[in-house]
Amino acid sequence: MSEFERLLSGFLDEGLSAEERERLAELIESNGEYRARYLEHCSLHAALAWEHGALGEMENPFEAETSRGNLGPFRVPIKFRRWKRSLAWAAGFALVAGFVWQIAIPAVRTSQWQSSEAIGSIVRMAGGELRVSKLAIQLEQGDSIKVGEYELTGGIVQVVFNNEVHVLIEAPARFSLETSKQLLLSEGRLSANVPPQGVGFTVQTPSVEVVDYGTEFGVEVDAMQRSEVHVFEGEVEVKTQGAFVEPVRLVTDQATRVDTTTGELSGIAVEPQRFLRSFEEPMLYYSQGVRSLNPAVYYRMAVSDDGLTLLDRSGGGFDGRIETGMMERSAFAPGRIGKALRLEGPSGMAFAMVPDYPKATNDRISVVAWVYAESRPTWASIAKNWTFGETGQFHFGLRRHEGELEVQIRESDGSVAQVVDSEPLPLNEWHHVAFVADGEFVRLYRDGVEVAVERYDGLVTPSYPALGIGVKPHESENRRPSDSSGSLGFWDGRIDELAIFNHALAAQDIERLYQAPKKGRLLSAR
Repeated sequence: MSEFERLLSGFLDEGLSAEERERLAELIESNGEYRARYLEHCSLHAALAWEHGALGEMENPFEAETSRGNLGPFRVPIKFRRWKRSLAWAAGFALVAGFVWQIAIPAVRTSQWQSSEAIGSIVRMAGGELRVSKLAIQLEQGDSIKVGEYELTGGIVQVVFNNEVHVLIEAPARFSLETSKQLLLSEGRLSANVPPQGVGFTVQTPSVEVVDYGTEFGVEVDAMQRSEVHVFEGEVEVKTQGAFVEPVRLVTDQATRVDTTTGELSGIAVEPQRFLRSFEEPMLYYSQGVRSLNPAVYYRMAVSDDGLTLLDRSGGGFDGRIETGMMERSAFAPGRIGKALRLEGPSGMAFAMVPDYPKATNDRISVVAWVYAESRPTWASIAKNWTFGETGQFHFGLRRHEGELEVQIRESDGSVAQVVDSEPLPLNEWHHVAFVADGEFVRLYRDGVEVAVERYDGLVTPSYPALGIGVKPHESENRRPSDSSGSLGFWDGRIDELAIFNHALAAQDIERLYQAPKKGRLLSAR
């Protein structure tokens, strides 16, 4: 008896192991003669099962309706009754054949994918899941990447191909890998860094083909299948699906959008801030400046391995937890410096929470951050040790629905000192924001300039331990957001480089931090 006959016999008797079923499926899929014999055996097996009652009685619906009188004078032809046996046989055959196709064939495809040649590897992942589409395969950092279709949910993945092309993909994304020089992006956002040996690397979308000529560029396909191409450095050629549309060359700081109907290209402003291009946090004069001022906590918004940990870079280890809420994308986005915490307001319900951190004890505190607002939700929060039902030290965010920058300080006697900017925070641009309580005055700063000041009388020792970032926290032990007024204070936009100091910064310190990003990267940084 051949291997195929032995496995087929065992399968019909339900006596095969998982490995043997996979081997049988391989033989069926790879050999036309085996497929024909398999179908013949299934036919015979189904017919025998019917003869011995294994399939049960199959009621002819026309006969049943006639017996109940529902068809009136119409009678079922005798010839049709003879089809009963054929129908039962066909149903049994389909049942057996379908079982193999649904169970064994996916196993074959899994085996084929696993045994195929690697065209690259996953060098970094942050949260989410990367799966091989239609196969029960979930990939992790360090795994090989191969020809196939993939789905990325809720995170970020960086792939390096055998030709040293680096591609960073943001969820939600669906893409296919054809070779180490060709990627099909069906939905999602990616950035690619192509060295000389990777020239010719191609990204295809439903409406455009982008051919690289040694560059760094980004491609996005939205849920409506619209495509955009942004060139950060170098040159690419863009070919559309439109029959009468000539290919165009895009160079550094150029971008285009493709019309899904006509295939025509429209020039748009390049937006590097929309695309994550690296996992690394650059060592800049800004971060050096913050550390030199001895922060109690410092959240650079660096990408964590699990995609959900908020890392404290002060050295104190007061890490927080990111809650992504209803967001489908990663919680990390391009920031003012490196990465930022991405938040999507009340609809996204995302925020970060630090369960405990060092509080100010000498009536002095300073808080600084870079913020980017896309809208102004009611009481939108930057950072708060402030909650309903317990005593907190400060609220820092936007005022009510008007949207002016505001800080509130809980004074030592329990009253509140409030300082408010004179105009709403401008939208869709980065701003450096800060407040300083120096023992006598609370000073509010925007973009290095003092915009408001008020007196205060001491600083309360808080009973509430947690710090909410992008949200007003809850007073209960689980530290989740809540507010008796109905406003949760979700931030809509991004928050970057948040630092708290348990002492008063000088006005020149605030000015230096605001100007520091213009100096760029530290010369000693790698």
